[in-house]
Amino acid sequence: MPGAEVVKAFNTVFAQVLSEGADFGNGRQVEVFVASDSERAKQTARTTAESIGFAVVDAGPLKNARYLEPVAGLNIYLGYGAGLGTGIAPVWIRKA
Repeated sequence: MPGAEVVKAFNTVFAQVLSEGADFGNGRQVEVFVASDSERAKQTARTTAESIGFAVVDAGPLKNARYLEPVAGLNIYLGYGAGLGTGIAPVWIRKA
């Protein structure tokens, strides 16, 4: 679709987490990964995620959306296949 501004976000977060909120206690906040070639679309996704309490990780250009799929797949396996439930989320941690 010419001119379309596409963004990939929220696919690594279970609906339960989206519904119950990003605060996992003890300063732990669920992250939303955002990939897009459009800075405007990325900013819209960022603003939406932050407005409902989620942190945002810029996953780069839209071509990186393909790397988010395995993250989502692993989360689904852990939630359902490994029995951890849908109150989980992947998060990147950084050294201070």
